[in-house]
Amino acid sequence: MYSPRITDSSSWHGFEVVTMWMDNWVLNTPLEHWPLYRSQKSPVLFRFFETRRPVVVLSSSNQANEETYEVQCRQQSVPILKRRGGGGTVVLGPGCLVLTFAFYARNIYGNQSYFSLINNLWINAISPYVNTAPTQMGISDICIGEKKIAGTSIFRKKHLLVYQGSLLVDADLNLISSLLQHPTREPEYRKGRNHSDFLTNMKTQGCSFGASELAIRCQTYFNQNVEEQLRQEFYINS
Repeated sequence: MYSPRITDSSSWHGFEVVTMWMDNWVLNTPLEHWPLYRSQKSPVLFRFFETRRPVVVLSSSNQANEETYEVQCRQQSVPILKRRGGGGTVVLGPGCLVLTFAFYARNIYGNQSYFSLINNLWINAISPYVNTAPTQMGISDICIGEKKIAGTSIFRKKHLLVYQGSLLVDADLNLISSLLQHPTREPEYRKGRNHSDFLTNMKTQGCSFGASELAIRCQTYFNQNVEEQLRQEFYINS
């Protein structure tokens, strides 16, 4: 199995906005090392993981001085990264489960439908572990009630689709409030709420697993269901 070198937050130093490492993992992993689906013709690459230290991640259009409290980030030695996809700024770290999911999609314009397809996979994977089933709200958020538990983004390079999501399992919501300003753009359902009133954790909603255990369970669910859910959406380059 090919194992690309992935920089983790324990090795970051200084205070520089740099490119999100998981983008590079997808783009730099040779296609012949991607797992194959649909009669060994369609490569799909996905990984669930938890970072060992906090890190702020901006979207491609976000600016650190508008979305973050830069002084607090510097004082707490929290690096600021930038991913290639859209969406809002997030804080990753212990208690936050991250999903990077990439495949070659048939439709080069259907991002909204792909948000729904991948979000539904994730929703189905985590629903057994919370008191109330999550739903998709806004453009692509995953919520329980009107509280957000996961944010997602998509980056496209023609047929290549890279989806990234971060799920709050047992994250430090106070840390998020201390590092992020109120977003410059927000979905209507947020209704101006601050981070503490807008966000919730899986643990608060009844989940008894930590992010590491939930990662294993989600990985297993995706392994069993990705091909069935996406079989009509794979791009086959014949």
